[in-house]
This record gives sequence, C-alpha cells and structure tokens, in this order.
Amino acid sequence: MKSKLPADSNDRGLNALDGRVVVVSPHLDDAIMSLGSTIAYAAGAGAKIEVVTVFTDVASSDAPASPWDRQCGFLTEGQAANARREEDSQACSIVGAEPRWLNFGSECYERRGSEDDIWCAVTAAICGADTVLIPGFPLAHSDHAYLTNLLLCKGLNRQRVGLYVEQPYPSELNKAPDSSPVAPALKQIIKGSLPWSRIRTSRTYRRTKARAVRSYRSQLFHLQLRGLGLRRMLWREAVQGGEAIAWLPSFANSIEGFE
Repeated sequence: MKSKLPADSNDRGLNALDGRVVVVSPHLDDAIMSLGSTIAYAAGAGAKIEVVTVFTDVASSDAPASPWDRQCGFLTEGQAANARREEDSQACSIVGAEPRWLNFGSECYERRGSEDDIWCAVTAAICGADTVLIPGFPLAHSDHAYLTNLLLCKGLNRQRVGLYVEQPYPSELNKAPDSSPVAPALKQIIKGSLPWSRIRTSRTYRRTKARAVRSYRSQLFHLQLRGLGLRRMLWREAVQGGEAIAWLPSFANSIEGFE
C-alpha cells in the first residue's frame, strides 16, 4: 500500500520513499547512521522500510576477531556478529524499519560468497521493492565501494534507485549535495555529476535517529560518536539541510530534470 508523506515535506525526492523501501547497508550500522532520520520520517508516514545488511559476518564463527572487532571488545567473529545484530535490531526498531541480515563476511573475515552469490542474495532481498537505496558517497570504506560497484555493474532492475551519503565521515567529505560529485569508486560507472538533494526532516526525527545510533554501543567510541561526536554529526546534517540522496538517472529524470 502506498503511503502519503506529511504535508510539510519540502523535498520531491522524499515523495519517492513510499510503498516498500529497501535500504542496502554494507555493515550493521551504516543505514541508520546515514539515513536514520529519513527512515523514521518515511516509516512514520506509512512506508514499509527494510534494512538489508550484506556483510554481517557469521554468528556461529569462532574465527579470531578482526583488529576492529578486538578494539570493540570482541574475541571472535561470531561474538561480534551476535552482539552487533542485537544492536542493529534495536536501532531498526526505534526508526520503524525491519532488519534483514545476509551472512557474508566483511573485509577482515572470509567473504563466504562470490560476487554472483552476493548479487543474487541482494537482488532476492530487494525483489518487489518500490525503491532501493544503496551507499553512494564517499565510498571510502573498501566494503562500501565493492558493494555499490557490484550492484551498479550487475544491475538492480528497479525503477527507483538512489545513492545515499554515508555517515559518519568528516564534514569535508560529505558535501556531495553542494558540489554534486561522484565518488572516485564510481567514476567508471557514472559519468558527469549527480543530482544530490537533501532530505529535510524535523527535530523529532533527528532525535529518533540519535536514539537509534546510540543503540550501536560497541561502535560509538571508535567512531567518535559518543556524546559530543554524535551531536556534532547531527548538527552538521541539520545545518547542511538534512541527509542526502541522489536518484539515478532513470528516476531522477522524472523528478529533478537530471542531465
């Protein structure tokens, strides 16, 4: 069932976030940290939001924890995967999204699947969605760049596909909507610039996002998002006009005059 977004929506792109929306997240926090306010807004308007996380690692694995996971207090891949899935479940619940986890390994672990395996699993998860959102900028993390390149090269076959600006990253890296750049990892796929636009939401939804981000307790310290760090990230988003999405040409043509 199609939803009707609130009358105070001031971004035409936000009107695309109705029906069934799937946000593809590389890791167990990327979607909420990047689009938490937008997800909460759309879910509150009646959209069915699903967060499909691709590189969730394997909950039953006893492989030694990666350097990052060791810093976060975990001893094994499985221990980290279990704890982070619990965090993600809580965060998704706060913003009104349904989590779905694919059992592929992140860069520090065994991948446990070929490119075809990953593409098939993601396309199966998004089958029937009205809108799909995937990471788009800055794609500084190798897993993020790998996933977006894979999905764009092999194709998603959806009418509405958007790229989103990833958080948390330094403010100088997430000015995409002002300068319309394409991430270096996508230069061979997307020619020219992208029509980035900000998704403006009220303070209520930004506070909802803040609560959801705090659910990722194991990650906050090392991402510098405890206390002031999180407030700064949300403040930058608000000052810049909100979270950012660029619609790929086939859909952008119909709403923003993509050239």
